[in-house]
Amino acid sequence: MFAAAAVLAGTAVVLFPAHAEQWAYAMQTGHGNHSIQVDVDSIAQRSGYVGARLLYEYHWTAANMPASGIAPRSAVVEGAFDCKGKRFQALNRTEYAAAEALGPAGATTHAALAAERWKAADADPETFAIIDWVCGVAERRLAEPQAGSMP
Repeated sequence: MFAAAAVLAGTAVVLFPAHAEQWAYAMQTGHGNHSIQVDVDSIAQRSGYVGARLLYEYHWTAANMPASGIAPRSAVVEGAFDCKGKRFQALNRTEYAAAEALGPAGATTHAALAAERWKAADADPETFAIIDWVCGVAERRLAEPQAGSMP
């Protein structure tokens, strides 16, 4: 789903502190091959965006398995949400062979917040739904106004 991003030299990567996550079910995708949960405790105002950790749980079948035959069972994504501009981008993604992000970490990608990487809510129903979910929770939980368009 997310293309691999090159690690940029000298780029600061925002990492969320490790803690016992409070995962809340956010959605099942329309095509049914994965669900998304959000670590509610990770939703926080960052510099220019709202940050949140997402847990993707994949439900592969012979019909939806990638052509390579290699696919993660779960992935944790640290996402940036521009709630005002209704946009999302993945900053970090770590894949796991087991459900619930258990076991050894697999492929990991890091990317800096970048204007060309924003994915608009109207790109697809899944993007719209996760932006709506995270930004709705952020609006109720955070005292500060939601982030505007950045960068």
